[in-house]
Amino acid sequence: MNPLLQNFMERPTSQKVAFWVGSILLLSFLFWQYFYSPQLSEQEKLASKIEDLQSKIGHERRLAANLSKFRKEVEELDVKLKFALQELPDEREIPDLLANISTLARDAGLEVNLFKPSPEVFREFYAEVPVKVAVTGSFHQVATFFDEVGRLPRIVNINQVSMVEPKIGEDRITIASECVATTFRYLDEAERIKAPGESDSKKRRRK
Repeated sequence: MNPLLQNFMERPTSQKVAFWVGSILLLSFLFWQYFYSPQLSEQEKLASKIEDLQSKIGHERRLAANLSKFRKEVEELDVKLKFALQELPDEREIPDLLANISTLARDAGLEVNLFKPSPEVFREFYAEVPVKVAVTGSFHQVATFFDEVGRLPRIVNINQVSMVEPKIGEDRITIASECVATTFRYLDEAERIKAPGESDSKKRRRK
């Protein structure tokens, strides 16, 4: 018999048991370290990829299920945009619109002291057209003018309103009122190349 094997067999049972337990633990560690652990890591990576793919598939399926709904919403938004653009005059209509505003002031009985268009301010697809307005008349006449402007088919905003210098006459009180009437116009494709927020006057000064 091999001397090493004979020496092992002659050792106490407790030592032989300890040897076998240690051997089993060592083999288990080697199996875990070099066989099971790499496979487990690879399995976790694959599981993560599968989860991501399932999430993307679920997202795409939800989009596909709602595609008809999204198309309908886009069509509705296109219709709303067309109606909104109808309230924005093009460049050719601006002089007539400004003339209408001035006429409304006179029709209300106001004395127009100033009616001065300011440089346009360009936005993404439209331009702001501000006009400085100064009038004199009664408070009722000023209120009537503002109300009539608000009823125009085109959008006109009245802001920066001030009322000063009230004068008491024989039959009424007159005031001097100033405001900025801002309308808007739709930009064509050629005009959209202008930088947003820059007016024509600023561009001319910069050249």
